[in-house]
Amino acid sequence: MLESFKVDDIEFNLDPDTCFWGIGEYPALEELYNKVREDITREMQNLRFNTDIILLYLNPTDRCNASCPYCYHFNDIKARGIDMSYNHIESIINKFIEYYDDKNIDGSVIFHGVEPLLLKDDIFKIIEIYKNDVFFGIQTNGFLLNEEDTTFIKENDVKIGISLDSPYEKTDDFLRGKGHFKKINNVLDWFNGYKQLNINTTVTKHNVHQLSSMVNFLIEKEIHLCLMNPVRGTQKSALSFRPDPIILAKEYIDAVNLTLKSTKGGYRFVIGDFANILLGIVAPSSRVMLCDISPCGAARRFFAIAADGSAYPCSEFIGKEDFVGGNIYQNSINDICRSQNFEKVRERVVEKIDDCDTCLIRNICGAPCPSEIHSTDGSMYKKSFYCDFYKELIKHAFRVIYQDEVRYVLKQDVLKEMYYLR
Repeated sequence: MLESFKVDDIEFNLDPDTCFWGIGEYPALEELYNKVREDITREMQNLRFNTDIILLYLNPTDRCNASCPYCYHFNDIKARGIDMSYNHIESIINKFIEYYDDKNIDGSVIFHGVEPLLLKDDIFKIIEIYKNDVFFGIQTNGFLLNEEDTTFIKENDVKIGISLDSPYEKTDDFLRGKGHFKKINNVLDWFNGYKQLNINTTVTKHNVHQLSSMVNFLIEKEIHLCLMNPVRGTQKSALSFRPDPIILAKEYIDAVNLTLKSTKGGYRFVIGDFANILLGIVAPSSRVMLCDISPCGAARRFFAIAADGSAYPCSEFIGKEDFVGGNIYQNSINDICRSQNFEKVRERVVEKIDDCDTCLIRNICGAPCPSEIHSTDGSMYKKSFYCDFYKELIKHAFRVIYQDEVRYVLKQDVLKEMYYLR
């Protein structure tokens, strides 16, 4: 059923269950909706409930060489200091290659943190041997990268995400550790516009007013993609870092508008989180990131393995023993995915959350993040602290669509199909 959804003085008609939307005379919209409803309902069901794993977050060590004050990892996990051996890493990689081959999936493995490059030699050896069998990525704070490493990463076409929280040394070093800002400046120069590099910015109350400046800084550094994620309150220490959702929305939208201006002017720059929301409206099944869908991708399209081999729905759950789905050294991937602890994350859908269940944009937002909400509210079945932020960001995505500016965020080849009624 199509329902009225207003953004400023623009009236859209939207089906919250399938994300079908349109502008124009209601009878014509309804006629088109009825023609495609069966197909798009099936497509949305597949998007929401498909359970083939396509991505592994592999955390090969508990250790870190930084101490970010808002870190979502439990201190006792970091303190135990377990490292995977090379043989353990290799056995896991082979297990996932076999799984991907059996499913005929082009799967990926992301070496994730705490800080994976503490085991740099082993990781690079794995990448060199298995780069033709699986797609590899690395998420790192960047402290341990040298120029030779950046050459290796570029030559092997490895995707890499590097943390940087501010275009200002004082703020970034406060959030990421002394010397981080200068180090990452050097690293970005070494990468020299590498297209497989993205910057990960954790947005807190300390840098929320710097997002537009961050966009300008990254453009100067020849970066084309940045993720700007609001800090998660998974750990109590992070709660005081969370920005006000309304202030966050304003600053975020200003940054998005700056990226549109840059792309129109000839330099394509994208904030990946916003692009994913836009995809969720114009081509839902093309979404790349699966945090803003219900149920989210955790335990369904990806999961995480901690340094002791324990399997968790995603990295945000590491250390929460009630969500362990098994151990990769002892259990098959299929058995881990079928575990009761993974199933309870997959069962968390917006239809079971008060307020979310009646929200028109519930299947564009997805009410993230279940681990954060479990930590702050004692239950996954509560709406997000950032609810108002997501609402404003989604409204702005509809503005971008109405202004015919989607092409300045999304490349046309990622779009499957769009329906227009003029």
